Order: sequence, then C-alpha cells, then structure tokens
Amino acid sequence: MTRFTEPYYIVDFNSSVCNFDIFINDLPAFTHHVGGGISSHTPINHFILESGIQNIKLNILPLKGETSLRSDGFFKIKIFSYDSSTGQYDNINEVFRYEQDFSQSDVPVKNVINEFKAEINYKIPGWQISESLDPESVNKNEIVSYFKLIYEMFKEKNIDGIYHEMKDKFGEIDTSLYLGDVDNKVELSTLFEELDGGKYILEEFPASTELMFFADNKVYTIVRTGGNPIIRYYNKQTNEEFLFPVLIHKKNESYRIIR
Repeated sequence: MTRFTEPYYIVDFNSSVCNFDIFINDLPAFTHHVGGGISSHTPINHFILESGIQNIKLNILPLKGETSLRSDGFFKIKIFSYDSSTGQYDNINEVFRYEQDFSQSDVPVKNVINEFKAEINYKIPGWQISESLDPESVNKNEIVSYFKLIYEMFKEKNIDGIYHEMKDKFGEIDTSLYLGDVDNKVELSTLFEELDGGKYILEEFPASTELMFFADNKVYTIVRTGGNPIIRYYNKQTNEEFLFPVLIHKKNESYRIIR
C-alpha cells in the first residue's frame, strides 16, 4: 500500500427502504432513521485515535412502525482512505466492505460487528483515560445539568463559553482531519449567523430525556424523546432542521464536550 501523507478515512454508504446506525469504535458516526433511501459519505478520522485495529458496528433496522426489513431493501457500506494532502481520489485504499439485500423475508434487524485496520500519522487521547460511569448508579441529574449549561450557551450565543467547553473536541478534530490553524470561535460565529439567516429557532430544552452511553461508558449524551440531540434548531416555514449532537466525557472530575 502506498503510504499517504495525510490518510483520510471515509465511510461511504448506500441504502434503500431501511434505517441504520453506524458506529466507529463504539461512537455514533452516522444515523439514518427517516426511511427511504440514502447515498452519502462522512469522514471518520475523528473517531480513530491511533493506528491499528478499529471497530465498526452496524445496526440495520426496519422502517418506523414495521417489524421486519423489506425484501426489496438493501444496505451497502465501505470504508476507504485517500491522501487528503493531494485532494485527489485517484489512489484509495479500501479497508472494509459490507453489502446485504433483504430478499430473505421476516428479518427483523441486522447487527454487524467487524474490524478494519487504519494507518494514521497522529495520536490523540480522545476518551481513553476518561472516567467510565456505571449506567446503573450514575447521577443523571448531574449530566442533565451540564447539558442545560451547554443549551443556555447556545441559546445566548455565548461563543467564548461554548469554545471553552468544546476545546478538547476542537483540538482533536483539527488534528485528525488535518484542518491546520482554524479559528474555531469565528466558525461558531459564522454558524450562528447562518442559523439566524435561515430563520432557525432553537427548540426548547425537553422535559424528558434519555441517557446514552458509548465507548465502554466513557462517553455519554442525553437526547430528546425520539433520539434527536438536545441542540436542535428548527425552521417552521420550511420544516428543515439543524442537529448539533453533543457527546461528553468526564476527566479530572469535570465534564467536557469530546465529540
């Protein structure tokens, strides 16, 4: 294999009449729960902390309200890398592929767990030394309170506060995606300007939430009933939404946003 200067890993997927979740190293990389078909891709370097064996998990699900996968549906996925320093796709390295049609009737769910090997030129701590919480005894109110703090920062457009809480995330994403010298405060300001310009309104903090755990219980989040993230903007005129998932960890007795 040709050694890449900036190895950039992509998960590419194509599906029809099914829903699915993609997890990389037990973190949610992509979720599709609105039915129909989709053909897209997303980078995954920020879920890869160092070179070596990585884990992938797929949950392939029936459409909402149905109990089995439709026989005319299918799901295809592959993971490949290319050298982002060249900006060209002419030399790629495929490391994982899975394809499945659902011609066998009455298949309720497909769960796939597998591995792939990644070679990268960085190493980031991520959640490796973060505190693992016990789902049975965790103080959910403590986590909800932290999310309320984050929510209020978004509501008030408190760029300095958001930046402080997201500093771990920004640093690791900038490193893993080879973004160079990025002014993340300017990026946040631009985001708020675009949301305001698009007439998006931040949805109220929900009365009930669900606590979710990932990566050996070292990464956590709370979501709204139905699975949407706490930070959800909505345009009532166009029915469009903007979702901002927040994954947190706990280190040195403090919560911080990690992804």
